[in-house]
Amino acid sequence: MDECITLMRDLLDRYRMEVVPEHNSVNTRKSKLASLANLAPSFGENLVTSITPQVIYKYRDHIGKTRSKKQANLDLEVLSHVFTTAIEWGITSDHPMTNKKVTKFTLKPRNRYVEDWELKQWASAANPFLVAYVVLKGVTGLRQQDMLTIMNKDITPTKLVSINLKTSESISFALYDKDGEPTTAKLALDVVRQHYAKFNEKRQVPVMSPYLFFNRKGGGYYDMNAGRASGFLSVWQRSMKKAIKSTALVNSFTEHDLRAKVGSDQDSLEQARQLLNHTSAAQTKKSYRRNGATVLPSKGFISLDK
Repeated sequence: MDECITLMRDLLDRYRMEVVPEHNSVNTRKSKLASLANLAPSFGENLVTSITPQVIYKYRDHIGKTRSKKQANLDLEVLSHVFTTAIEWGITSDHPMTNKKVTKFTLKPRNRYVEDWELKQWASAANPFLVAYVVLKGVTGLRQQDMLTIMNKDITPTKLVSINLKTSESISFALYDKDGEPTTAKLALDVVRQHYAKFNEKRQVPVMSPYLFFNRKGGGYYDMNAGRASGFLSVWQRSMKKAIKSTALVNSFTEHDLRAKVGSDQDSLEQARQLLNHTSAAQTKKSYRRNGATVLPSKGFISLDK
């Protein structure tokens, strides 16, 4: 056993310094740091070996009432991994949360499904940039951060390659089928490029950018250091408010709801899993398919560019 660490505050500090930086995702690091900051005041002065399921349940219920059940669950996920790591480091031999000795809150999942007619109403009032963005979103189902960080160099004559910022895994979308016909991914890319061609026609000096999606100055929308896309979010919110005010659209939807729509619109659960690049417990796929899977894109949404 590691005799140098007996208090939870020391364990939490070591986890913060050694484990958190290993995560590729900025948002994951921020979330873990926030949970560690929450955990430290409640557990810090306790011995590592004194933490019991009852103590953890008391913490869970307190955070659930004073902050949110979602935050309580996030904190418990971090705390559980802290103990798993402590066992690996030889600090303790007991894990107080395994085998369902501690359970998280059961949260009702978001179930907003965006109907085709709602998407069409939104598109009739939306910023043309967003319409082009959503056309490509519809055939790939990529997460917002992965959409906004697509580089022109990631597009070859035969495929569109996306790197998952959270896992560093890659996924490729075929631009042509086995018969040489363009896929919906190729058609969607054409819509995006046509939008920017019109964008540059209005300017005396064309805007050049290494990004597929770029702002008026040629920069990307996603801030890698901050882990967010504030400018993109502002454009989205303005377009949504405009659509609610000027079209038949009644209920707003988020950009993330469209990823759920892509998954929901697939013919089978397995097809949705592959397209959205979700992993199961399959270590083979995670560790040994290193060039990423190449999949046919979705049939996409209705023709929003028309």
